[in-house]
Amino acid sequence: MNHLHVIDANCSWVRSLAEAMPPGWRIRHYRIYNPLWLPRGWRDLSRLFRTRKLDERIEEIYLVTPGWRRFNWISSLILSACLPALRASDPSKHLILFTFPFYSKVAERVRRIAPATRLAYWAHDAFAFYGFAPGYIENHEKRLVPLCDRCFAMAPLLVEDYTRQYPEYHFALLSDAVSTAFLDHPEGHLPERIEKLRESGRTIVGCIGQINGSYDWDLLEGASAANPATEFVFIGNLFEEGDVTARIRRYFERPNVHWFGRVDHAELPNYLRGFDIYLNPLAVTEHNHRRDPLRIYDYLTTTVPIFSTDLDGVRMHRDHLRLFNEPSLLIKELGRKPAPLGEDELRQRREYILANTWEARARGFADSFLEIAGNYEAISS
Repeated sequence: MNHLHVIDANCSWVRSLAEAMPPGWRIRHYRIYNPLWLPRGWRDLSRLFRTRKLDERIEEIYLVTPGWRRFNWISSLILSACLPALRASDPSKHLILFTFPFYSKVAERVRRIAPATRLAYWAHDAFAFYGFAPGYIENHEKRLVPLCDRCFAMAPLLVEDYTRQYPEYHFALLSDAVSTAFLDHPEGHLPERIEKLRESGRTIVGCIGQINGSYDWDLLEGASAANPATEFVFIGNLFEEGDVTARIRRYFERPNVHWFGRVDHAELPNYLRGFDIYLNPLAVTEHNHRRDPLRIYDYLTTTVPIFSTDLDGVRMHRDHLRLFNEPSLLIKELGRKPAPLGEDELRQRREYILANTWEARARGFADSFLEIAGNYEAISS
């Protein structure tokens, strides 16, 4: 049996990759928290070293650490103490996937104590834009990358960035995907909120995902003002960001704009069926160019046209959606009800999304380690 340890697994797409691993792998999600992130701070210690078994092969380990900026050394010791690879009789059957660079001290400790353990780094976002102190991310990555057997990045431009920065190390593309369960979701009833909007006969534009300052709010405000007969529906949590959030809340008060809040991911297909256009409204910024929006994959499971701002990370899907490099053109198109997609377009879209499932990503990820680790147990496809 092979073992995958995911550090950390607080992002849903990271968990999706791990949980799609093929048979022959046991999965341990490490959900790491700072006391300040907990609802009741230090008083909420019930999560400290708590383990929750999800099924026969997947478990979650909840850890509370002092923090990774000022207390990186002690947090690293706490996390390292919870890694069975450091005590395993055959550490080569353990693979640790680091999903943030500030776990570099943990990687160094593993390499010292159990050097046969396999290590990987997945830059699943452009961490340089996270607002850390100058050099913080870069310094940790300089320590982490050389220790890893494999390195991955979420978006094509990120791969290019790392290839320039670390020419002696290979970074492979490991992008977002969709689960086969979501892809094959049985057709259900339209939610009542969508049915009421459809009764008007107006064009309905839908957008799913966390709502924050990364959206092009100039574009969205212009679109709703220029197209009063178009209904704009947003599904997702609203991330609090001060003045930006106040602007978003004012936008949600417009008569043709509707915010439905968070919807369970398993219920999203029922909502998606009620839209005439799917929208990816991320602003054109250096950070967003280096992202691979998860919503695109959910959109691609349907038969509805997809419109997006022109971002480098979305261009790899260009054959299956429409990119707009001029906001005025996109605003104009959002006022029209698009023609249905043709049979050839739908067939090609289906083939494309079938090749971009989490199960396919996980098989490729696992196989990349089989190439370098002959003593990994064989896995069935």
